[in-house]
Amino acid sequence: MNFDFLHPKEKIAEILRRIYTFGMTTTSGGNISLRDDEGNIWITPSAVDKGSLSAKDIVYISKAGDAEGLHPPSSELPLHRAIYRARPDIRAIIHAHSPMLVAFSLIERVPDTQILPQAYHLCGKVGFAPYELPGSEALGDSIARAFKKGAHSVIMENHGTVVGGENLLKTFARFETLEFCAQIEAQASAIGQMNSLPEHQIDLFYQKASDRLPEFEPEEAGEKELILRSKIIKILKRAYRQKLVISTFGTLSARLDDHSFIITPTNQDRYYMRREDLVLIKNGKREAGKLPSRSTMVHQQIYRDHPEISCIIFAQAPNATAYAVAGRQ
Repeated sequence: MNFDFLHPKEKIAEILRRIYTFGMTTTSGGNISLRDDEGNIWITPSAVDKGSLSAKDIVYISKAGDAEGLHPPSSELPLHRAIYRARPDIRAIIHAHSPMLVAFSLIERVPDTQILPQAYHLCGKVGFAPYELPGSEALGDSIARAFKKGAHSVIMENHGTVVGGENLLKTFARFETLEFCAQIEAQASAIGQMNSLPEHQIDLFYQKASDRLPEFEPEEAGEKELILRSKIIKILKRAYRQKLVISTFGTLSARLDDHSFIITPTNQDRYYMRREDLVLIKNGKREAGKLPSRSTMVHQQIYRDHPEISCIIFAQAPNATAYAVAGRQ
């Protein structure tokens, strides 16, 4: 699926399906909106089961405020409008009641995103807003103030969370990652002392040189390579369904021969990844026009030192990662 070519209605319905399917909101809770180049808003409807919602249910709100659709717009439309007014750079908003983020909202805390380097940069600043009546102008104003201070996500007291971004796919990745961090923090705190990463360690992660590997022009893929690419994608999809990886985290690779291996790319949603997106690494060079995972050098070293290893999975499953964050085995 090429998400960029979907209609705004299809984008919203697709992302809401993912949120609901993977247990990050309820049948009645949560809403999503997009703002187009002309300032019009596309938003989920009010009182429609999130488990059965489709593109035809999405409501169009013109810049002038006129609504078109089969249903009335979400009762949280004032919240969305207030955020868009406060932050012209935001083009998509997700509000949902994911279980762990709701738990954090009840104890007036925001998740620590410095437990993993990718999470800190992706989630950005996380704000907190005191309780206001859902659907009210006061709630919209409260959330908008937090966004105006530079927040990318806001935990709403006794309510849930709202996340904004430059497009819907990135907004979803931010929301999913924030929920993921909340799960890990809760479990790590139950195991022992949680350890956060200092900013200089996080910055080092983004100085890795996998994108500076020299390129090569590969020959047409043979049967063995095509089969291996398909197997990697199949395992990746299973790992996502089992929540062993999320859209932003998780790397898989498999050895093709003594001098080459195939690895997942960087900055691509694992859920939509296709076999042609995977990157061939051969003799220390990367397939032309593609950026491999930032952990490519580690995979390369393991394959070089351990000829008996044919496949490597880097995953951040919440239960196991909680032990890593707590420094326990």
